[in-house]
Amino acid sequence: MATNILNITKEYNTQAKCLSLLIKLRWGKSVKCPFCEKNKVRTIKTQRGRYICKSCKEQFSVFTDTIFEGTRLPLPEWFAAIALVLNAKSGIAAKEIQRNVGLTYKTAYYLAMRIRVGMLMKDTKMNGIIEMDESYFGGRARQLKKVADNYPSISTNTLKRGRGTNKVSVTAMVQRKGIVHTQVMEKLSKRNLLAMLKHYAKKDNSILVTDGFKSYKELETYIDRLEINHSKEYSKGIVHVNTVEGFWSWVKNGIKGSYKAISKKYLPFYLVEYEWKYNHKTYRGNEFETFLKNALTHPKELAYWKSASAQKVKEVAYGK
Repeated sequence: MATNILNITKEYNTQAKCLSLLIKLRWGKSVKCPFCEKNKVRTIKTQRGRYICKSCKEQFSVFTDTIFEGTRLPLPEWFAAIALVLNAKSGIAAKEIQRNVGLTYKTAYYLAMRIRVGMLMKDTKMNGIIEMDESYFGGRARQLKKVADNYPSISTNTLKRGRGTNKVSVTAMVQRKGIVHTQVMEKLSKRNLLAMLKHYAKKDNSILVTDGFKSYKELETYIDRLEINHSKEYSKGIVHVNTVEGFWSWVKNGIKGSYKAISKKYLPFYLVEYEWKYNHKTYRGNEFETFLKNALTHPKELAYWKSASAQKVKEVAYGK
């Protein structure tokens, strides 16, 4: 169900109303200390929305250990920005959030990145018919030009398309009529692909569909696999990777239209955003509240997320 921005801004137009919703979504009827997990707490009357735990004596609020921690931005502005991001199915630039919410560009950019962190979903195992394919992110292929002393110019260096390129490689797995998972990979080796498959897919009652990339052959040691030969055909009954290729087309068109270019360093943030939106494209519940509930389980620090993300990539790649 689409998020109605007008209803959000009317219903949650004060800090108190926003706080009440976050408290309800995070704790329900009983406030629980995030440090010791006990519910023996009392409110601090002089500071609205803050509590002190009677057991461990720590002070906390509903923002503690979430993407909202340390924010000085009023929650109604947070909620308006979240509604904008959720409704922009192909992505929304920070400049557009700046114009619509009335923020500085720096605040809008940092806010958008925190919202993307809040979109990180729990790893759910796939089953059934699963498609797997890789794609490459980087600049448009250019002709090689030479400058003084016959040294090639870095800015005009050739970027080969497809396999063998020096672009950033990303692998995606899509369950038909289900969810998608993506993973940035430094190397598309058999070992890395197999580790990702084991991490995200159940082998029982599942079939993997891939193209003819030779590294996918090793995956047959874990799961039944069907292969489509793209040199002859793109679809043969249920044997095709059109679903995952459609996902890649949507992601790349969204990046090109909304963000223009994304660095390798921050690409995982944007992939999380597109995963969330793909996985909720047919969602019939209240996506706004679902996002908030999910976001309240994630810490705010971008540095923490980047290090945690890098560690996750390493664990998936090496099967630890």
